[in-house]
Amino acid sequence: MATTTTINPADEPKAKIEVSESNFPPVEFNTTLHDLFLDGDKGPLEDTYCVVKANSDRQYGKVVPLNEKYIIHSAQVSSADDLAHLCLEINCYLLLLYAGKMKVAFIGSEGATDDKTLHKQAVSENARRSFSVLNEAQRPRVSTYANIEDFIQNHDGSNIRWAFAMDFAERLPSVDHPELVYKLNSKRWLAHCSLKSANDTIIDCQISCPEHMTESNLWYYGGKDCRLCGSGVETELHRVRSILLDRPPYVLKLTQSLSSVGTLLVKNEKERKEVVDQAEKYLREYLPRVTKENAHLRTTSLILSDFIPGETMALNFFIRKNGSVVFLGACHQLATGESGRQATAITYAEQEKLQDKYQSTLDMIGQALHEEGYYGPVGADIMENPDDGTLFTIDANVRSPLSFVLYLLRGHLNEKRGFAMSLVYECIMLTLSRDEFERDFNKELHDARIILIGSTRLGEKEQWAHGMVVAGNSQKEIDELSDRILKFEIEGGQGGDLSDAAA
Repeated sequence: MATTTTINPADEPKAKIEVSESNFPPVEFNTTLHDLFLDGDKGPLEDTYCVVKANSDRQYGKVVPLNEKYIIHSAQVSSADDLAHLCLEINCYLLLLYAGKMKVAFIGSEGATDDKTLHKQAVSENARRSFSVLNEAQRPRVSTYANIEDFIQNHDGSNIRWAFAMDFAERLPSVDHPELVYKLNSKRWLAHCSLKSANDTIIDCQISCPEHMTESNLWYYGGKDCRLCGSGVETELHRVRSILLDRPPYVLKLTQSLSSVGTLLVKNEKERKEVVDQAEKYLREYLPRVTKENAHLRTTSLILSDFIPGETMALNFFIRKNGSVVFLGACHQLATGESGRQATAITYAEQEKLQDKYQSTLDMIGQALHEEGYYGPVGADIMENPDDGTLFTIDANVRSPLSFVLYLLRGHLNEKRGFAMSLVYECIMLTLSRDEFERDFNKELHDARIILIGSTRLGEKEQWAHGMVVAGNSQKEIDELSDRILKFEIEGGQGGDLSDAAA
């Protein structure tokens, strides 16, 4: 059975978890996803929001929900359990903190791992503690499930809003079908739709094998015993390689990837060779995973875009049911402290000016998505050509984006406390537990210079993954506080790109 935020720690041997309500001033948002979705209607909203992240890498087994139909490329990390903590926990804290009174789903990994910190009770208690930083009126209504099968069997029947297309989602009621979620988050859709792109070229992989074609004349892999499929894969790899070797400086994107790991930049011949080799390796692995069921999804498409040496702005907004757009912040990348770690940041005084600059672009994106039947949160990356000021939509995350939280904290951080800017660290690996972090940074947490979004321990290791917002009046203040935090960072990120695997 699912558990809710009122939990009776019952039934199994448990990892030791220290849980307490937040002792810091409650965090308040200007608005929440719950209220945005209601759009003036009488609440509460009864849809459930699920933001667990997908995985298609078979080396991690079933500890993380495995997608075979909705193929997606993500970062490599050192172990399946570590990836599960990020996909099932940290990612959910990052994208659900501002959900408001929505029903939200957390899923553990019982039965697939011996890591007790991935079992239902531990995940439930971590979620409760993470959301305890919020004003009680804005806390999500959490249901936690032991694993996917528990979710499928015991979900309350409400329609689910999916942040990511999941194979198992087809067994549950949905607001938007997983195929639509997959389509709208693909780079291929973005290149194909009416929005201004950077001279995008779509490379659709197509192999000829008369015995393995769908009714729509799309190829799918017939297995190792099919010689035509095998030779066709090699022929297609040669064709794609010749295209990539012939194009001038470009950006290569996989149609479905997470956390920028599928975006590859080519500015010189050395980078070109590396990117071509990576693309060939990717296609060699994933072309054999094209099936009769997913051929129409174009899971292996590649997108070539012109290289534009401009700055990228992350724009967040909400598409209402009528297609109009609610601006929810313009953010930029910031290199922080001595480490130069990249984070997404917002400068509050610039927001009105930036809204005026980008509103027409947001309206066009909103209209394109509205025509597909979508309404809800969106994050879009917009790049400006420095030569003529042309704005290009280079990426769209048709879900609640990570940096949403910064604009929604405007009242809490800027208007009430006078902080000029803030940034969000999506996943910092520290040697400090949450209790130790709250002890060492007690004053900063009381002053709201730091807001812990969520924390989870990686099994029995003395390693904790934290998501957090850092606020200040200048980059100097941000840098100084960041340096103090990052002093406790685990070198090498636990042997894998853990920070890249989050949100």
